[in-house]
Amino acid sequence: MRMFRVAMLVGLTMVPAAAPAFAQSMMPGFRLGEGKEYSEEEKAKIKANEDAARAARSKIPDAKVSNDPWAAVRSEPAPKTAKAKSGAK
Repeated sequence: MRMFRVAMLVGLTMVPAAAPAFAQSMMPGFRLGEGKEYSEEEKAKIKANEDAARAARSKIPDAKVSNDPWAAVRSEPAPKTAKAKSGAK
């Protein structure tokens, strides 16, 4: 009897974890655009949107290799500075 209680307790604790996955897999008839027939006007509109998106992505410049923002400003290494005089007055 004790094993039965333990098995029931384990089973009842696992049900809430499995419920969302079961609910997602058992949605009747809800598919995103699966099997939908498009008219010629809709197909042309989709193609125009894809072409516009592709053209916009091609205008984005490539990432620069260097991550140094001061690379174009520097021409030589920084000169050594003279040691500051330390003296108490």
